[in-house]
Amino acid sequence: MTRSLSCMMLTAAAALGQAPQPAFEVASIRQHQGSVYRTGPLTFSSPLIRLEGYTVFGLVMDAYNLRDYQLAFGAVARPDGIYDTQYDIVARAPAAIAPSIDEARAMLRTLLADRFKLRVHWETKEMPVYVLVVGKNGPRLKASSANGQCAVNVGLASDGRNNEVTFSSCPIERLADWLSNLIVDRPVLDQTGLTGKFDFRLVAIPEYRTRNSSDPADISGATAVGELGLKLVPQKARIDILAVDHVEKPDEN
Repeated sequence: MTRSLSCMMLTAAAALGQAPQPAFEVASIRQHQGSVYRTGPLTFSSPLIRLEGYTVFGLVMDAYNLRDYQLAFGAVARPDGIYDTQYDIVARAPAAIAPSIDEARAMLRTLLADRFKLRVHWETKEMPVYVLVVGKNGPRLKASSANGQCAVNVGLASDGRNNEVTFSSCPIERLADWLSNLIVDRPVLDQTGLTGKFDFRLVAIPEYRTRNSSDPADISGATAVGELGLKLVPQKARIDILAVDHVEKPDEN
């Protein structure tokens, strides 16, 4: 049985004299079965939104539009299996057309507060980062002629060791996000000043794969971005962090 979240939130807000929070009209949550898991940004094309194989923290990252390094758990009490349990969510927006990405994120935040009892607060933390900048000879990137959504495809390079990542119609921010996962010791912030969308290919090895087993064929993230006419510069920066104060497993319906 689904729950009418928009009606619930409207009633509660009215009782408290507050403006109602954006909410899904109905939403169903079930524990995920199978090996599929969340692998990309929140996307949808209709009022019906399906999220498959999401952990609660994956949901939080999409709801608040966070990078991995912006989510902190602190001393929050963690229910057993909260890290590993994956959920499938089917939710319908109240309008007859697909909501904007910001509207969907706001409704997802309401869902997390209502069903997962999520409580969070913002804080700022200084940490080591890499900033992605344009090299002295300029970028070597092809402007995309496509109008579709950014697509990132990952496979093995011809050497059988490095990853070959193809970016199609993507802003440079997506490259910075990818590098933050590729280079595990610090996040990567885009400071290239490049706008628009690009088609390009990155060949590099994830750092976790080089631990105790490096190979002369390994291509570092820094070398890989150099082939694109970009450069990684180590710095320190103050980063906005979302700290989770409380979260619970939801009741399924």
